[in-house]
Amino acid sequence: MKILVSLGMMALLVPMSVGSAVADDGPSGRLRGQGVEATVQETQSKRVEQIVNDFMESVPDELERTRTVVERDRVDILTPYCLGMDEGDGNGYLDCFQMERELCAEVGSQYVIRAFYLNSEPGIAHRYGAPFCSEPSEPVVADPAEGESEVPPMPVVTLEDFRRLDISPSQIESDSGGFGLIRANTNFYATEESQTLNTTMLGQGVAIQAVPVRWTWDYGDGSEPLSNPYPGGPQREFNQETTTGHAYQDTGEFPVSLTTSYRGQFSVNGGPWIAIPGVAEVPSEPVSADIWRSKSKNVAENCVENPDGWACGDPFVED
Repeated sequence: MKILVSLGMMALLVPMSVGSAVADDGPSGRLRGQGVEATVQETQSKRVEQIVNDFMESVPDELERTRTVVERDRVDILTPYCLGMDEGDGNGYLDCFQMERELCAEVGSQYVIRAFYLNSEPGIAHRYGAPFCSEPSEPVVADPAEGESEVPPMPVVTLEDFRRLDISPSQIESDSGGFGLIRANTNFYATEESQTLNTTMLGQGVAIQAVPVRWTWDYGDGSEPLSNPYPGGPQREFNQETTTGHAYQDTGEFPVSLTTSYRGQFSVNGGPWIAIPGVAEVPSEPVSADIWRSKSKNVAENCVENPDGWACGDPFVED
């Protein structure tokens, strides 16, 4: 016996020889054999159809029982939408938290998404739908597996917040206190120090770090500002060319100013550092460059015998 099933229709083929149905092989015998075969095939087809119908009627009951079991095990929650972002370099987090801050302005409201988990698998939360701002009174669950209940909104430090911080500026240093000679390299350099400020936001501990990344010099003589990703350092010898020194082309006093660019990052409750896009520019207290011209003469004066001789009293002579 073979059963052929095609596109939901079932037919039962029962190969039978005519001789097996009747004793003789005459014309009447062949007719009788064919009639028996047709009757058997029809009976078997009805039986298969009944079995299929019985099975199909039982499917909804099984599905309903499965659905009932799942619903009994299912727990619906609201979970923070931003915590599902890819950490990467922190920009995904920051963009999401910035959007939460702008959209969910009501105190206690959070940017959430609907989710559910099964009590048998509390570590797997299935998110669905679109994110939205929760009501302040609605509980928000971050991690069902750890049994965390309501989660406070995630603090975020924006670039505007970062720029409002009291970041200490770099200090301008010089090898000779600002004194220099015309067309010689007068060297200035800056201090370099990262700073960490600790504060509390939304009831959570937040550490904000300012890291110097660029120093921009203005030497006060009308030349183009010089911007470097390094603070410079002392000269090893007079007139040594440095990356932050400057050769003045005239004598006089010139105001030297410095602006340090700081990049920022923040951490909440000792968690990973999250980058703050952009920089804060912090100006330093200016100093003066006092530039002189050197002049040489051959003299026969003895400064001990003649204290008023040329350059005996003071090596700095006004022209």
